[in-house]
Amino acid sequence: MSHAAPSAKTSLDTQPLTGEDDPYLSDKAAALRTPAPTWQLGVFGGFGGGHVVENDEWPQGLTYGLRIATLERERPAWDLHIEFGEDNNIGIFGAHRWNLENDRFYPYARLAVGTFLDPDDELGNIVQIKRFRVRGGVGVGETFFFEMGAGLAVVGVDLYAITGYGFNF
Repeated sequence: MSHAAPSAKTSLDTQPLTGEDDPYLSDKAAALRTPAPTWQLGVFGGFGGGHVVENDEWPQGLTYGLRIATLERERPAWDLHIEFGEDNNIGIFGAHRWNLENDRFYPYARLAVGTFLDPDDELGNIVQIKRFRVRGGVGVGETFFFEMGAGLAVVGVDLYAITGYGFNF
């Protein structure tokens, strides 16, 4: 059994479009809407190990730090990553993140270039090519995130795994 509409005519009369403002939307100010965040500050902790300076040992241990990122379409894209290790080494990296779309776990790949600084070497940190490295990693998450990866430099490799939280603003 099928039911048909009793009449083909609707009770509302149609009106042609005009260039005038819509009376239902005219009192809604666009400036009052909350703007989308454009930055993310991440705090993280984890575990790292490898040849982070030019000595012949494999230091490993806890690492923690900060990551500030620009947001594109409300997801991190470019970031500055600063990490502090147990051996008083400071890592400074600039990175780009490629977000994989349409997945609820927010997977991403990240490529970073940076250096580790040793406070005892003062200005020698800047000129020694041995300290510079390229890092690649994969991760999941947007607000809460987990990432693991490896770095490569003249002195060897380093491995890391971090987890953290990002504050959007």
